[in-house]
Formats: sequence, C-alpha cells, structure tokens
Amino acid sequence: MIIRALLGIATWLFFFASSLQEAGAYTARVHERSVRAGAEACERDHSLRIADRDLRNMIIGVREPDRWSPAALQIAKQRVEPGSYGTRRGINLERIVIQSLHGSPNPTRPAYSDSTDDQELKKQAIRIPDSELLSNRFPLDVYSYDTHQTVRNKMLTNASEFLCVSFAHKDDAQSARKFGNLLHMIGDTYTASHVQRSPPEGSDDNCGTEKIEWQFSMDLISWKKHAVADREDGDWRFRCLVDHTSQLMKMWWTGRQAVVEEPDETRKLKRSNEEVEGIVDFLCAKVFKEEPEVLRSPAGGAAAEYSSTSGNDNWTLLTRLWKRQPVATPIQPVGLTGSLEAKEFVKSVNDGLRRRRSSMQFSYPSREAADFCEDAGHREVLPTALRCTSQEIEWAMSDSDDVSGLWIPSRGVGDR
Repeated sequence: MIIRALLGIATWLFFFASSLQEAGAYTARVHERSVRAGAEACERDHSLRIADRDLRNMIIGVREPDRWSPAALQIAKQRVEPGSYGTRRGINLERIVIQSLHGSPNPTRPAYSDSTDDQELKKQAIRIPDSELLSNRFPLDVYSYDTHQTVRNKMLTNASEFLCVSFAHKDDAQSARKFGNLLHMIGDTYTASHVQRSPPEGSDDNCGTEKIEWQFSMDLISWKKHAVADREDGDWRFRCLVDHTSQLMKMWWTGRQAVVEEPDETRKLKRSNEEVEGIVDFLCAKVFKEEPEVLRSPAGGAAAEYSSTSGNDNWTLLTRLWKRQPVATPIQPVGLTGSLEAKEFVKSVNDGLRRRRSSMQFSYPSREAADFCEDAGHREVLPTALRCTSQEIEWAMSDSDDVSGLWIPSRGVGDR
C-alpha cells in the first residue's frame, strides 16, 4: 500500500512537472511566429515594413496574456486533476476576467440543483429545443451566461479599447504592445481548442470566408488537448491568421501615424474613432464572421476532441495499465441562464475582485445589446460601446499607469 501510494505521488509530480514545462511554452511561441509571419506578409503583400522595434514590442504584447500568474498555475493543476472526466473545472476570478482576451466565453453555470433557490432560477433560464442538442453530447446540463453574439460584442469591445490607447499613446513601444494584446485575442480565435471554425469556402487560401461555429469555455476543456492544438502552425487556421495579421498591421500602422499627427486631444479622439471603425468593420467582415443561428446560440462547452470527456487530463501512464480510456463526447450547454442571473454573475466576479483588492475590472456587454457588427461597413458612427473615450486618449497621451500593463479600466458603457 505504501509503495503504491509513493508511486502515485511520484507519477503525479512527474506529470505536474511536465505540465509546467509545456504550459511555459504554451501558445506564446505560436503567437510570436504568427506576428513575425504577419510582418513578413505585410512587407510582401502591402509594401509596408514593420520597424524592428515595433515588431519586438508587438511580440511582447502578444505574449503578455499568456505570462505566468497564479491564475495560469490553475491550468497546470487541472491537467493532472483526478476525477475530472466530464466535469466542470474551477475557474478563478482572474481567469474569468482574462478569458475573453483568449477568444473564450465565460465559464458555464453549474447544473441547477434541486434546491428551492436553484429551481426558482431555473424557471428564468431559456432551454434550447432538444432538436438543437447534439445527439452524442455528454449528459451534463450546464447553462451559458452568454450567446455567441454577446461574446463577439465583448471581443470587439476589447479590440476597441486596445486600439484607442494604441493609436493615441505617446510611447511607440507601448502603442505596439497594445496592438500585440489585440493580436493575441485574434490569434486564439484561430486555435482549434478555443474556437471551432468552418474552413474557408472553396479553398484553404480563401481567407476571410471562414466562420466561427462554436466558442469553447475553459471550464470544460481538456488542457492537454488544448496545449497541443495551441502549438499547431501548419494548417489553414494559421495561414488565415497570418493573412489577417498582415492586413491588420497595415491598418494599425496607417491609423497610428494619422492619430499621432493630430494636434490636440479632441482631434486625436475624433481620428482614433475613425481608425477604430475601419478595423472593427474588418474584424466583422473577415475575422469574426458568424451565421445568425450561431450568434443566437449559447456559447461555451467544448467539442468532443477538446472537452473534459476526452480522458486526456487525468489518464496517466499508471492508470492506463488497468483502466480503459472512455470515448470522448462533446459538452454542449443546454440553454441560457436568465438575463438577471447573467448580470448577477458579472457583479459577483467584481465583488470578489474587490474583496481581493485586485486592480482588475470585469465587464461584459448586455445580452440585450444590439449586434455590434450590424451594418458594419455602412454605418455612420460606431456603437457607443465601441467608441474611444476622452479618458482613454488622455491616459494614452500622458503615458498613464492605468494603461501601461495589459489591463485598461472598463468603460462601463452598455455593460451588464
């Protein structure tokens, strides 16, 4: 018994150590490769050479969301967590805040219990018809706080906040870093373990026609499968990411030059909004394309190959000797929570952050908000939630500590 226990501890330590080693490389190297390849494509296809200093700082920015933190250590622990097959993983407050910067929705709501309070809340939930449920889904009745439209609205809000500060920042290095933060989010939407996409129409080179079909939540992911997919750089996803990155680099560079040349804060604000609008329209038209039925559907869960039913997280060498690995099945949310419960979720996260005295702020667009991509390319003004604020321009022009790191304080416009 003692020998078996020691072997179990040794095995756990070995796989925990290997998790740390793999997670240290995680997506950062692929993100860096996509930025370098994007810069090469930008020079080749658009005759614009990104300066070496700007490129170095974009790479710092694109790696920033994956830097080590206590929240990231949670991932390593979950990779060897026993008894996790087909279950939700705990997602701490910091990771909840950061997930939209990885192209992912909020964690799903735990299945409603038989308690009186839960049954009352369940009455407000919106269950999707059984005909829309996958026939082979794992029978875990989780609900989502978000539709795919809400998640896209959130990603567009993130993009706008990063761009507003990037365009107006007095420091070229910080400007490039903020743009790199944006490229990380876009890059993760081209990782198969974050987002299921349809391939480009016609041929793999027809980038801009690929569509988002399902955005996975990190509470139901197999982290070992996740890490493998995040290192993939030889398929159409990576090629399309590079193509979009090169075009975004050109738009960022010309927008940055235009805003810098404006003489005062008022003019910089006006020009920043014009430049942000162009990039937002590009993201809507080429990068974040989704069919209407997908936009209305609950986000979260995970496809079979990447869900916690894949049996890959807690199946170590020793357990494989006497247990059979189960068949992987998808985990699909069965519906949406009530809108008031979705708002309460955001409030509870912020309350928890304040208790921890964290500098992070958490916001999410209201589920009732209009589609921020509606009339993209043909509208006169951006939705209010996507417009730069005078406060952001002032922070950028003064090199304020409020925008020196990854986080930009929430606008609180149209949030829930």
